[in-house]
Amino acid sequence: MNLRSIRIISLSAFVFICTHLSAQKPVEDEYKAEIGLTGGVNYYIGETNSQLFNNSRLAYSGFFRYKIDNRLALKAELTSATVAGVGSIDNNVYAGDICGEFNFFELEQNPYKRLSRTFSPYVFLGISMLTDVVSNQKFPEFGLPFGVGVKFKLDKRWNLNAQWSNRLMFVDNLENNSTFDNPNGLNGSNIFNNDLLSTFTVGVSFDIWKKQCKCMNTNYKKKKYITQ
Repeated sequence: MNLRSIRIISLSAFVFICTHLSAQKPVEDEYKAEIGLTGGVNYYIGETNSQLFNNSRLAYSGFFRYKIDNRLALKAELTSATVAGVGSIDNNVYAGDICGEFNFFELEQNPYKRLSRTFSPYVFLGISMLTDVVSNQKFPEFGLPFGVGVKFKLDKRWNLNAQWSNRLMFVDNLENNSTFDNPNGLNGSNIFNNDLLSTFTVGVSFDIWKKQCKCMNTNYKKKKYITQ
């Protein structure tokens, strides 16, 4: 076998490999949304408590996440949290959040993308409505949820995430609630010293709403040419 034949065979093999790789379907994120459940602890940060995870109580939630793309998502979440009061008196708070999320990596199982990962840290920010924050609350109270987390792609449709969230209360009124221990009557009703309801949760989710296949359309219509 001469040098020319070796070159032709090598070039043919190279072209075949490139064609084969380009024809392969990448392992894409094939689902547009996910639903999940979380569980963890909740605690209050404010004038009457400044220690993280002090007097923690149970918190759990259910959420729906819509994936705009592999970096951005919108999440709606309903949370039930117990906030510690005086002795055995606890306050059950219910919150509904709508948040925008930003992933630092493209969360998908795709070895052909340099920035794709099976895990990704993320940050989020949104708007919250809370009920039963204080006794005899007549209308929901607005809050500002924000925080950080990390997501893991466990399988094709299963995901794991850990999240630390904080809900900044627009109206700082927990100190006036009789169920909270505030012997000095502290009240910092200003935007720089409002109460925080914080939660640390771990959850699982399941992908839903399968995307349409991004396949090449090979059913081309035959063009008719008119010859003179």
